[in-house]
Amino acid sequence: NYLIYFYVSLTPQVTIEGAIVSTADITPTRSGSAWEIFMDTVEIKGSNIPFLRQILDNGLKLKSRDLGTFLEENVNDYTNPKPIFETTYLDNNMRISRDQDGKVFVYGKTSDVTEPTTYSNVDSDMGVTRLLEG
Repeated sequence: NYLIYFYVSLTPQVTIEGAIVSTADITPTRSGSAWEIFMDTVEIKGSNIPFLRQILDNGLKLKSRDLGTFLEENVNDYTNPKPIFETTYLDNNMRISRDQDGKVFVYGKTSDVTEPTTYSNVDSDMGVTRLLEG
């Protein structure tokens, strides 16, 4: 699972927050120096948007692999993407990887916790409570 946290400021007073949670199969390439990633699902968790939060947290997922398979079967020349990532640096707190096009991705470890986050401490109020608290 990969988590990508996002933060969007619509105005100085209201913010949209949440996490993109992805699942994928990751297999080593033949050379053994890189990984092929085959996305499976994408979810948004912990959104602070009222009502949408409840829908998203109750299991709404984009089944990206199924969508890709459907497109492969119905769109000429479409191939379900399986990007290749090569890790060029790794330590206990950071991973630097490159994709097949040479784009660099830097991942930082933010916690040693391995249990999924519940986001129960995130209010679905678009940041209004924090605004009122000052």
